[in-house]
Amino acid sequence: MAAALIGNLVAASATSSTLLIHDTLSKPFSLVNEVAPFQTILTRFDTSVKTLADSKVEAADLEQADFILLAGISGFPKLKPEALRSLQNLSKPVMAIGAASPFASRKSSSKASTPFDQAKLAYRGQEWTIRLDPFYVESDSDIQVLAKVSSPKGAYPLAWRMDNRFGFASLPSEAPLSMVFSDVLLDFYGASVQASPALVFVVKDFNPSCNPSTLRRLADYFDHLKIPFVVTTQMREVPPGVEIIPRGDFLDALRYAQTHGARVFLEGGDGPERSEVFLKEGIRILGSTDAASDTTGMVIGDVLLQRTPGEPLVPYSTAVPLRRAAGGWLIPANVHSGMDGSANDETLRSIREITSFRGGLAVLVVPAWMRFQDMLAAVETGRSTNLPAIDPSTRFSVQKEPTP
Repeated sequence: MAAALIGNLVAASATSSTLLIHDTLSKPFSLVNEVAPFQTILTRFDTSVKTLADSKVEAADLEQADFILLAGISGFPKLKPEALRSLQNLSKPVMAIGAASPFASRKSSSKASTPFDQAKLAYRGQEWTIRLDPFYVESDSDIQVLAKVSSPKGAYPLAWRMDNRFGFASLPSEAPLSMVFSDVLLDFYGASVQASPALVFVVKDFNPSCNPSTLRRLADYFDHLKIPFVVTTQMREVPPGVEIIPRGDFLDALRYAQTHGARVFLEGGDGPERSEVFLKEGIRILGSTDAASDTTGMVIGDVLLQRTPGEPLVPYSTAVPLRRAAGGWLIPANVHSGMDGSANDETLRSIREITSFRGGLAVLVVPAWMRFQDMLAAVETGRSTNLPAIDPSTRFSVQKEPTP
């Protein structure tokens, strides 16, 4: 079933469904949820997702789904005999992950994990040194290799295709594996990405403790180059012990930025009543940085996951925007700038990595409290990539849809 493009996001057919099967939620001797990353990655695609533990899967569940992800977290999923027979006979796309990856090979037999401490992952012109644990070694004969890793022991497929079956030899819980897995899913869903990699500039948290002339100068710079940019703002949480500019000067600077190309987002959300304060001052709020209280449908911020029960949510890296269950988009704040040459070198590396993926969107966050020279250096680092800078509020539709 082919997939269609929505803005910079790829979506499977609106009528498609995906069945995510797993054995356990966590690896042995761990409480970390390894299934949550799969569920998050799948929000890139406009497909309804049903998640079932292996013992709950019936043959009818497999027959009703259009796409199937079979995840082995601690071992090969223990499906009921009838369900396993149905799975083996399916002609629809099946992605086998981790301990389940042998399902996407000719032998289809269980294997032991062979972890690698210093594996080299090369994908789409980028290279990372990573630890792979678990990793299930697969021969590259009779398969189409989509991604490969190398170690002192040899080179092995990380992701591959064999007819309607796809394999991924590890658990894509963290970047860069999660980003590679997301990219491989484009092949799994038969998607064609037409949107080119791009850049979003974000001036973060302009508040009454910041220098208004700095924002004005940066707005002039962007306006001169005809580059859209985002300013996130708030007036409630001002750091103690800092000088606060007059309210009129603060609002004047925001209005000036808005008339020179800025798209204003509300820092921290705070709901419609806070947006109303800015609206009365002639400042239009187009988005938020807080998914929990956002009413616009457009959020720029961290993707947060509950990985360990009872512990705080943790950031999760993604190279592409994700659909929100409540409707609209979450644009990941995935590149953070610094104040010196080495920090900008890291910024440049991050942008290049993110935009090497199909549909990759690098969101460069520049703190509003920095000096103008440092902000300009960070922005020029982004511009040096020659990537097109986009306006997320016009690139992405914020029409809200019910959760599938």
